[in-house]
Amino acid sequence: MTHKPLYKVSIGARLILEGRRWEVMGEEPEGYAVEGLDDGECTTITSKRISDAIRARDCEIISPSQLESEKRLSDFTGGYTRVAQLPAKEQVDVRKRLILVLAIERLEAEGHKITQRFLGRADIRKRLKKLGDEIGGKKGMFTARRTGKTEANFEILSGRTLQKYLKLYREYGENPVALMHRENLKGPQGEARKKLNTFQERFIDYVITHFLNETKVKLAPLFDLAKTQFLPAVEGIAQGFEFPSITTIRTRLKAVSATIKTLGREGKRQGPNLRGAGSTDIRALMFGERTEVDQVLLSIFTDKSGQLRCRTMSRSEAAKKSDELDPDEIQRSWLHLTSDVASGMPLGWVLSETADADHSMALFRMATRDKTPEKVRYGCEREPAPAVGLMISSADNGTATRNGKIKAGELGVDMTAIDGRTYHATDKPYVESKFGTLQWQVLNFLPGYAGSKPGELPGYDPKGSAKLTHEQLFGIITRYFVDEYPFAESRGTGMFKATRYQKMEEIFETYGPIEPPSQEDRRVHLGVSRTVSVTSEGVKVFNLPYNSTELQQYADKAADKKVTVHLDPDDIRKVTITIEGTTKTLHARLTMTALNDLTLNEAIELMTAAIAANPVKRQLHEDHLWKARERRAKEAGFFSSPLVPDSYLGVEALQKAADALLAVEFVPSGPSAPTVPPSGIMDRREHPAIHKVTGPPSPAQQSAPADAASAAKPATFAPIKVSKL
Repeated sequence: MTHKPLYKVSIGARLILEGRRWEVMGEEPEGYAVEGLDDGECTTITSKRISDAIRARDCEIISPSQLESEKRLSDFTGGYTRVAQLPAKEQVDVRKRLILVLAIERLEAEGHKITQRFLGRADIRKRLKKLGDEIGGKKGMFTARRTGKTEANFEILSGRTLQKYLKLYREYGENPVALMHRENLKGPQGEARKKLNTFQERFIDYVITHFLNETKVKLAPLFDLAKTQFLPAVEGIAQGFEFPSITTIRTRLKAVSATIKTLGREGKRQGPNLRGAGSTDIRALMFGERTEVDQVLLSIFTDKSGQLRCRTMSRSEAAKKSDELDPDEIQRSWLHLTSDVASGMPLGWVLSETADADHSMALFRMATRDKTPEKVRYGCEREPAPAVGLMISSADNGTATRNGKIKAGELGVDMTAIDGRTYHATDKPYVESKFGTLQWQVLNFLPGYAGSKPGELPGYDPKGSAKLTHEQLFGIITRYFVDEYPFAESRGTGMFKATRYQKMEEIFETYGPIEPPSQEDRRVHLGVSRTVSVTSEGVKVFNLPYNSTELQQYADKAADKKVTVHLDPDDIRKVTITIEGTTKTLHARLTMTALNDLTLNEAIELMTAAIAANPVKRQLHEDHLWKARERRAKEAGFFSSPLVPDSYLGVEALQKAADALLAVEFVPSGPSAPTVPPSGIMDRREHPAIHKVTGPPSPAQQSAPADAASAAKPATFAPIKVSKL
């Protein structure tokens, strides 16, 4: 069925369809032949599509007469087509001129013939003043007398000028912008206004071209040096060539767009960050759907050694040391940060001396675990962001995230890794914005602040003022990201001044529960791995013992005792064990239960403090212990000579003993069944299989002697003739 056109579309009209501009070149049976004004594409658009787009308010049709009228008006006004485009002062003058034009039309409606002589009469000028105050809604807007000084009210000009305003108003479709001030356009325009010859223009271009350089040279010395290198042609010398002044070049530079200046002096890499259009799309809807990762070198120095500036060292080391401190004792730290895009909540933050893969892995582990330990340790008042399973991770091309270890970890926990462009802030704007907020709201008020660029604080010594330790700085940042930042209103895209915590709760209500993180994947892909050998006591990783029944059963039958142990540094209670060449996965638990509540770093610090108090004394104690054990072993007489072989048990007996040893038990952390009431642990309880005697005892029971049990005859059994095995 042929669609009948509903709206009139003339040949030569302009279509603005779904954001694209087309020019109608002709009519065809199925629609209109059009040509793209932006790319020159030629195609056919059906009349039904145009009708549907007009109904949906996605299409605008500009007729040829409207185009011609707009072109004439634009040429007349110098590009202005709306009053709102004019400067503020010019808009006020246009409005008052429009009031006078409307007042003249009222006089014309009364039957008066509008001539220059008529409009110049004194009584008519007073009448125009009265009508103008009435139309404008305010008295004293106009004055009928002409003075030589500037007054606040608008002067009613001569009759010839008033008649010109009326003519322009009607000639350009009653558009008030035609009443704008144009007296400054009198005289030569465009190229005719230039007073510089071709060679002088070429010199100006020569200077501006070298000014737009990444080295950011100053204009004054550049101007002086450029005059020594620019050689005019013979024609220029014949014309009496003279160099333009530096003021002329500065005027020309003001006409150069800010975008061109930024790209020229900042470079094409930094230019998009400063002058880019930005992004207003909503890139994520669910919590944990998309995260952004980045690192920044914080503008603050920390004193890593704290208040105590001493440590124990040997004599040889002390002889080699100078009186100066180690260069890394006063340092700047890197902040690794990951943020949720949908809500803007910080998911993880890590301080480190370098930006490397290990700390990026720690960042992902923090984002996928509960942050209550940080809340308790640093005294936060609010709840941090919950642990969540990450779906998409966006990072730049930095070395901390551009490596095989990070990519393997992201893919292992089912994350989609997206690499952004280096030095393109629009690829990850959500995490980039937090760095500036942290610097100006937190770091700028702390001792040791180094400024946002070198030489910004010439009167302040940041290294000498460093007082905060690494731990104290991390506590300040933690409290800021937990207690302050999530509860400040956000003006970001789609936030509408809602707080980030409020947005997170709204996401939970709208989209339901979030994806839980996999503890197994965290251990295997985001944790640390070590290859060790299995012993009868299990495995040891970082001097932490782990064991399980299935591990001992495997080690008893396997020829190769080497296994790979995967440990989550944030939860050392359990490890995952993989074996090369097999698909079998084993698990083991920490047998030193006193360390269950610690992280790997805390456990290592605890063990290090226990054994590294004084190495010299520990060595003496080990010698004393060896001699005491040697003496006790000789005096016991238990050990036989090593040259006499022991007798061996049978294979079956050894197998039964081995099976008994392979069963590893763990003491549960808490009661798993109902307990007895207080003070009742020693009460006797009857077994359900014992029958209660409710009646009185029989005479035989009363007369039985007390030692009847001892006097009873032993029980006899019939001889066994058939084996029961």
